[in-house]
Amino acid sequence: MSGLEAPPELALVSGELAEELMQVVTKLARSLPRREAMQLASWVLATLGLTGLDTDEATRVAQAVDNPRRVDGRVVENLATALAQFQHLQDRLGTAEVLDTVVALHNVVRHLLTRGVTERLRRPLSAVDSNVAATIGIYMVDMGNHGAAQRYLQRARIAGHNARSAASAANAAANMSFSAFLRGETHTALDSAAAARSLAARTDDAQLKARAEQVAAGAYALDGQYGPCMAACARGHEFLDNSNGTTPGSLAYWVHHGSLDSHLSLFLSAAGKPSEAVEAASKALAGFDPSYVGYAHCQARLGNALVLSKEIDEAARVLADAATLASQSPSPRLLEEIHTARTRMQPWQNTPAVKTLDVQLRACGLAPRQGQVT
Repeated sequence: MSGLEAPPELALVSGELAEELMQVVTKLARSLPRREAMQLASWVLATLGLTGLDTDEATRVAQAVDNPRRVDGRVVENLATALAQFQHLQDRLGTAEVLDTVVALHNVVRHLLTRGVTERLRRPLSAVDSNVAATIGIYMVDMGNHGAAQRYLQRARIAGHNARSAASAANAAANMSFSAFLRGETHTALDSAAAARSLAARTDDAQLKARAEQVAAGAYALDGQYGPCMAACARGHEFLDNSNGTTPGSLAYWVHHGSLDSHLSLFLSAAGKPSEAVEAASKALAGFDPSYVGYAHCQARLGNALVLSKEIDEAARVLADAATLASQSPSPRLLEEIHTARTRMQPWQNTPAVKTLDVQLRACGLAPRQGQVT
């Protein structure tokens, strides 16, 4: 069997690492005695995110890569565990730190699906395929690679339906809707949000249902429908209230009241409602752990709304804080949000507050873009 090949998107990050990792895993089970294989499998698969597995479980996954007929339910669970671990790492470290390894993980799943996994396990493994692809898709959005994002998100939709998993298909559709919102594609955002709502309604996942309402709110805002936007966000909060805020194993585990309001701020700014956007983002900040990347996104959205409200001194202070966090967990989309807000401050560029902000941006390695007015 030849080594697994990494897809071209790995060129965005450290693709050579992921490709070498796959070659090691491929050779592992057939080239080493059991003792050495277990030790090396544990290290390699820890790099893939399987840090919670003992050596036997790590070897189980490695042997399945070498011979997909050895895939069993525990291998599928281990792959899902790997994804969950990296999603939680991304929450704190940012997309750039985990993207290459999540893509490598997806490469393993694709390999198993195309190399003879048993029919009994094809559906659950297809669900993992969908969930990893949907995650990579939204990470690609974060990295500014919308072409790759659409390929992954489309695969996620197809794999979710192949798995007969309403939750996986809903998750993929929600990510597609948010991606379309960021690209300004109103009809795609609306259609994908409607699909996410319909699919999420077939699950018991309250956070996923709230996520579907969240992206629906964004699609409505893009379409200029202020009332439906606010109603969708309110329904999202209701789903969380009725479930005490969490659903075990949710594909939208990161959705909470703060994240709903943070996104609402983004949507309201896009809808030309800056004062309401300030209120939503200010409320959202109280619901975030400051060590998470989502907190910095919320700060950037608050800063942008303050600029649109012409509260320049406060906007400069908030954006400086967001820049400090952005320099610690680089995210192209987060940086773009900060730069967009700063560009809108051009009419006030000679004020002390904006001059101080520019100094802080440079100190964080985020030099302000001059001469661009939006």
